[in-house]
Amino acid sequence: MDINSISEVEKELLAEVAKAKGKTVNELLIELGHIQPPQPSTSVEFKGQATEAVEPQLTTTPVSTEIPRFDDAIQTEFEPPPPPTTAVESPPPAIDDLVDEPEIDERLAPATFKQICVQCGWDQEQATIPEPEHSDKIAFLHAVLGQKVYSKRQTVFGGQLRLTFRTLSIREIDAMYQETFRAQKAGMISTSADYYEFLNRLRLYLQLTAMSSAKTVMQIKLPEGLNRETHPGAASYWDDFLKEQPGYQAINTDATDTPTLLIQIQDYILTHVLKTEHLQRIVAHTCNKFNRLVVKLEMSVDNPDFWEETKPQS
Repeated sequence: MDINSISEVEKELLAEVAKAKGKTVNELLIELGHIQPPQPSTSVEFKGQATEAVEPQLTTTPVSTEIPRFDDAIQTEFEPPPPPTTAVESPPPAIDDLVDEPEIDERLAPATFKQICVQCGWDQEQATIPEPEHSDKIAFLHAVLGQKVYSKRQTVFGGQLRLTFRTLSIREIDAMYQETFRAQKAGMISTSADYYEFLNRLRLYLQLTAMSSAKTVMQIKLPEGLNRETHPGAASYWDDFLKEQPGYQAINTDATDTPTLLIQIQDYILTHVLKTEHLQRIVAHTCNKFNRLVVKLEMSVDNPDFWEETKPQS
């Protein structure tokens, strides 16, 4: 193929194709097979006897004179590769599938649920107390309207042991918290459990006002107020009561070695009233029931039938 025998348009097409492939026009024609690549020169050296030189016969492949069309070259050399196969990616596994959730025992309480109430010490797994009796409602309402503390006598062991408890005044509760804070500051309390245990014990000692037995000589009567500053209007007070007892020490708020009034009340209760561990647990359990009854009565504030008894059927 003679490059000079083609038209200028064809030359331009070949030049564009060669440029697109990064080659010269001659290299493109050699690649397409239209012209032969240049043959390297060979030299023959003869040694020994002289022989007749034989002219080598060169065979050439006939070169087609047909000029390739630009469209054919584009179709042959620049055919775009097939699009890559896109594998369908499966969605990433959910977090719940990666983490093995432990089996939850429904009988176990949640981690945030406290079985024992930190305020009153009541076991919250026990069933709800029944509806208060009408006499309890009337007595509680009279105490609320008269701005008095509410008290009730409860019996255990089939009526063999009778315990009387009362609610507290706001200043008595403040005095208990102050005493608990004082004990914590003195190093007597190190954990939150000890804090509420100490506070609940003081509360029990103030709430208990009487303990008696139906068939024994045990008849214990305790004061109904801490002192006149914290519970005005009470029938009796602990400071006056302790002054008549042996071993009483005058209260001195400035002295650090003098026991406070609440500490002396605790010493008296543990020495003369709740002498044994099981008796203290029984009294504490009954006091918790009394506190739950009070809460039940307080929650009846929005009950329109609080005053009304159940009417008999006509």
